[in-house]
Amino acid sequence: MYSIAVIVGQTALSLMFRTKEKAEAADNILSGRSSAGGQISVEDDFGQKLVVNPQSVAGYLYEDLDLSKLAHVERALHQTRTQNLAQKTAESDPSLRLASRMGPAMISPMPGFNGRG
Repeated sequence: MYSIAVIVGQTALSLMFRTKEKAEAADNILSGRSSAGGQISVEDDFGQKLVVNPQSVAGYLYEDLDLSKLAHVERALHQTRTQNLAQKTAESDPSLRLASRMGPAMISPMPGFNGRG
């Protein structure tokens, strides 16, 4: 699957394509490589049709969704590795180890404890 997010004015519109060929054809139209002047028209595989003046398109993002899915997985793995490294670093830090051995403060909000009546 492929996605093209088109910025028209201040609005982002998303077009979805099942095949790389159709997505690349839309990319060519949006980039002006196959436009005949005047308005451009792009139709996706899910019933959406964009008809717009080329000057109105501020930009667009062409995305291979299978590859971006892998990018999200890699980002999540990186975050997990970072958290794991931070945990190991904290465990080896002498001042943090001392604080964890001391535990939380022993003040209780319950009546009758800590001198309350």
